[in-house]
Amino acid sequence: MKKIFLCVLSAILIILSFPKTSFWFLAWISLVPLFLAIQNEKPLNSFLYGTITGLVAYLGILYWLVPTFSAAGEPKIIGISVLLLLSFYLALYYGLFCFFYSLFAIRYSLFAAFFWVSLEFIRTHLFTGFPWALLGYSQWNFLPIIQISEFTGVYGVSFLIILVNLTIVKIIKKRTFKGAATGFLLILICLIFGFYKLTTYHLPLTTYSISILQGNIDQYKKWDEKYEREIIDTYTELAGRPSSVASDLIVWPESAIPGYLKIEKKYYDWISQLAQKTKTQHLVSSTDYKNEKLYNSAFLVSSDGKITDEYSKNHLVPFGEYMPLRNFLSRFIKVVNEIGEFFPGEKYNVINSSAGKLGVNICFEAIFPNEIRKSVKNGAEIIVNLTNDAWYLKTSAPYQHFTMNVFRTVENRRFVVRAANTGVSGFIDPAGRIQSKTEIFTTTVLTDKIQHLQELTFYTKFGDVFAYLCLIISIILLTFRKKFDRL
Repeated sequence: MKKIFLCVLSAILIILSFPKTSFWFLAWISLVPLFLAIQNEKPLNSFLYGTITGLVAYLGILYWLVPTFSAAGEPKIIGISVLLLLSFYLALYYGLFCFFYSLFAIRYSLFAAFFWVSLEFIRTHLFTGFPWALLGYSQWNFLPIIQISEFTGVYGVSFLIILVNLTIVKIIKKRTFKGAATGFLLILICLIFGFYKLTTYHLPLTTYSISILQGNIDQYKKWDEKYEREIIDTYTELAGRPSSVASDLIVWPESAIPGYLKIEKKYYDWISQLAQKTKTQHLVSSTDYKNEKLYNSAFLVSSDGKITDEYSKNHLVPFGEYMPLRNFLSRFIKVVNEIGEFFPGEKYNVINSSAGKLGVNICFEAIFPNEIRKSVKNGAEIIVNLTNDAWYLKTSAPYQHFTMNVFRTVENRRFVVRAANTGVSGFIDPAGRIQSKTEIFTTTVLTDKIQHLQELTFYTKFGDVFAYLCLIISIILLTFRKKFDRL
C-alpha cells in the first residue's frame, strides 16, 4: 500500500502542475515519489506502478472529457468510457518508462531522460497523435526555463524535468550530492540562457494592430437556425466597435459563421458588406464544401469584401471532426460534430494579410509543434490560432489548450494571436509572455499590437532534432543493454 500511495502522490503533484492550478514548481519533484516506489523493483512491477501513476494523473488532467461529450449530446457513460480508455492509453507511456528505467537501474539517470522524451515524441505521432499535457507544458508560466524551446521544442523542457526528478531521487537514496552536479549544472546553464533571452530580446519598432472577436456563442446555438440572427448581430456589433474598425486585421474564432461562407449567399453578403463597412480585412472561420467534401477552413476577406486567401485544417480531431473506424463505431457513438465528417486540407499555406503573413492553425492543430513550425518555415510572420473551446465548458481544458500556445511562440519566435469562441483568446509575444487575454464565456473584443518577424529559429529550420536524437540514443541503449550493464 505504501508504494501505491507514492504513485497516487506523484499523480496528484502532476495534476497540480498543470492548469488551472499551474503550480509549475511541483513538476520538478512530481515524479520523485514514483521513482522511489520503483527502486529495486522488477521491470514488470515498475511497469504496473508507472501505469497506476499515469492513469490517476490523466484522469485528473483530462476529466473535462466527460462534460465535453455531454455538451455534444452524448450519454455521460460515453464520456466516462472515453476518459478511462484515453487515460489508460496515455498511462501506458508512464508504465513503459518505468519498465525501461528498471532495466537500466538508477545509475543511468541521464539515459532515463532520453527514454522519457522518446516516449513523449512517439505519443505525439502515434495513432495521429495526442501530445496533450506533455510534462514540459507544465512550465508555460516559468518563462526562463522554456526559452530553450527555440532549439529543443517542448521536449527539451520535459528532459530537464525528468533529469531533476531523477537527480533528487539519487540524492535521497545515496544521501550524497555526488553525481548530481551534471543535472544541476545543465539546469543552471539553461536558466542563464533563459534570463539572458528575456532581458535582451528586442522587437521591431513597427507595429500592427489586430482585433480578436470573442462572440461567446453557446455551442447549442451555433447550428440552430433560431439563433442565426443573434449570432449575426453579435459579431456585427463586435466588428463595428471603434477598436475593431481601427485595426489592421479583425480575427474571428473557429466556425464563427453558422453556415457556409463561400456557398451561401446570405453569409457571403453579410461578411462582404461588413468588411467594406469597417474598411478592414477580416480573417473569418467557416465550414467549407468543395468537391463533395467538408473542410474546416479560414478565409481572408479583403476590405473591399472579396475572399482573397484561405486555409483548410490539416490535422483533424478524432471523434470530433472525423470518426476513426466509422462504420463500426458509429453504431455506438454519434459523430460529435453534427455537420458531418470533415476532410483534411492539403497544405500548410501562408495567408497574406495587411497585418503580415499569417500562419493559421485551427483548434487542435496548436498542440502539434512540428506542424506549426511548417507554416513559419513557409514564411509566416505571425501565428494565428482559431478555436472553439465552448465544448469544454468551465473546466480546465480551455486553459490547458491556451497555455500550449506559449511554447509555439518560443519555438518559432513569433507572436501568437488566438481567437476562441468562448475564450481564452489572447496575444502572446515571441518570448512566451502573455500580453493580454480574455476571460472565458465573455462577449468581447480584444485589441493589441504585434510585430512582424522573419528570423527562423533552430527549431523552425530543423524541427525535432532533439527528440529524434533522444529516440536514436534510446534505441542504441536498448539494443546494447547488456554491454552497458557490464560498464
